[in-house]
Amino acid sequence: MRVLSMFVIFVFLAACSAPQQPEAERTLPEPLIDTMLPEVPSEVPASKRVVEPVKSCAVETMGEEVAREVGPGIYMSFEMAKRAAELSVAYDEMRELYEVDLRTMEREREVYQRQLDLADQEVERQRERARRSWWEKNRGWIGLGTGLVVGAALAVGIAAALDGVTDAVE
Repeated sequence: MRVLSMFVIFVFLAACSAPQQPEAERTLPEPLIDTMLPEVPSEVPASKRVVEPVKSCAVETMGEEVAREVGPGIYMSFEMAKRAAELSVAYDEMRELYEVDLRTMEREREVYQRQLDLADQEVERQRERARRSWWEKNRGWIGLGTGLVVGAALAVGIAAALDGVTDAVE
C-alpha cells in the first residue's frame, strides 16, 4: 500500500512539474511584408519624357471628324501618361495598405489596453488582499479547526452517552 501511494504521489508531481507551453494565439492578421507592396513603375527613357503645360489644345477623337478645343492642361507622351497612371494606381494601393495598417495598429492597441486594464484590476485585487487583517486572512482555517474540535467533542460525547445507555439497559 505504501508503495502504491508513493507511486501515485510521484506520478502526480511529475505531471504537475511538466513544462507548460502556452499555445501561440494570434487574433490579428500577419504583418505585411515588402513583397506585398506594389511595384515601382518603370522609368521612361529621356527621349520619351515629354511633359508640357498647354493653354489650349485641339483634340481629335475617333468618333468625331472635327477636332475640338479643350482648355488648359498638360500635354505628355503616351509613356509618361502610362507611368503617371501606374503611379496613381500604386499610390492608391499604398494608401489602402496604410489604412489596413492603421486599423491593425488600432486593434493591437485595444488588445494591449484591455490587457493593461486587466493587469490594473489584478494589481488592485492583490493590494486589497494584502490590506486584509490577520482575522480576515485566517478566519476560514480557524473556522475549520473549531468545527473539527467541536465535531470531535460531539462525536465523543454521543459515543459516551450511547455507551452509558447500553450499559444501563443490560
